[in-house]
Amino acid sequence: MRNTIKILVFAVLVLAVLLIVPSISNAADITAEEGNDLVQIISNAETNSTITLNADFEISNVIEVVDKTITINGNGHTISGNMDALNLLTGPNKTLISASVGSNVTLENLKLTSSPKYGAQAYNGGTLVLNNVDIRGCNFGGVLDNGGVVEIIDLTLGFNGTTTNNGIEMGKGSSLEGQNVEPVLLMNGTLKSDQTENVIYIAENDEITSFKVQNIYDTTSDKIYVDGNKIVITDKDNSLKFESNSSSRVEASESTGDMYMPNPVITLDVPNMDPISFEIKLGSYLSEEELSAKIDLSNTNLKIDGFFVNENYETAFDFRGEIQGDITIYVKLSEVDLTEDPETPVDEEEPTEEEPVKEQPGEEEKDDTPKTGVSNYMGIAVAIVVVSLATIFVIKKRNA
Repeated sequence: MRNTIKILVFAVLVLAVLLIVPSISNAADITAEEGNDLVQIISNAETNSTITLNADFEISNVIEVVDKTITINGNGHTISGNMDALNLLTGPNKTLISASVGSNVTLENLKLTSSPKYGAQAYNGGTLVLNNVDIRGCNFGGVLDNGGVVEIIDLTLGFNGTTTNNGIEMGKGSSLEGQNVEPVLLMNGTLKSDQTENVIYIAENDEITSFKVQNIYDTTSDKIYVDGNKIVITDKDNSLKFESNSSSRVEASESTGDMYMPNPVITLDVPNMDPISFEIKLGSYLSEEELSAKIDLSNTNLKIDGFFVNENYETAFDFRGEIQGDITIYVKLSEVDLTEDPETPVDEEEPTEEEPVKEQPGEEEKDDTPKTGVSNYMGIAVAIVVVSLATIFVIKKRNA
């Protein structure tokens, strides 16, 4: 009986291992070698798999990921589309790689090129993560955010489409009509583009009513904001990098995201001089030294007497506060009194014949001033110790 139970337990364990191992192996790292069918490899991969490319690939069919998490590590290689073959596809999707419903697709260390439409897209709630990805030579644009989520970690956009279609298009196509989805764009790194117009833009033919932009980590990288009808990208110093063209069909009130606050412009109003203007980073501080260094008074007999917030010099400028907007600072000047120049050293009077130089006492002269200090205290201490020891000796002798 005991042997039967042991055999049964052993069989159950073996069965469990046989069921688990294939799942583990399918989710392991997969290498795509030259000559492999990359589209089929990605289609067959289990969720949480990583496909690493060991060669460049030209694909004749689109890569569409649904309901699973996949990482495609380009390993520095390129996925390009066979334009003739892709244009013969009957369906509307002719984008090279799509993250569709319920999927999370990460592209890293990869270049995408030669697409009849877009290089990559996030569709209907799918999430597309772009990390060290370069997209160029795609006819409709680099990235389509069609009711999905696009996260930018490190994205470079080359020349794609036309001057009105080259970057990241945010839209909600007719196939998503009635669906409760909106395009979401997350900034988590840097965005570079060879073109400066339409780096991020709203789809012209879609009835898009809302979108969302968000900075998901407070890093020193680029930031994404809403500015009226536009989407704005800034660098780590809050200086403008790219902005989308205005679209009257999408208002900021219908969208969510941080509002763009441009860097403040500081204007110094100096009497009898042209205004001095410069930009500083939003939320930073000013110092008197910084402002003084911008005012050249070298050829004048003037000096700075203070910085004020009004032209009557009644209220001094507070250097302790963060600068959150444009501001004019009024500089008060006054004339320098040349008769009292503290920087001019005063020459010491030289002795005259009538007033000979008084000789200083030589080293051989004795100083009769009574000495005080550590040496005297040490002598007193030694005397006290000697007297104490003598007293003890006398007392012991008497008691003997």
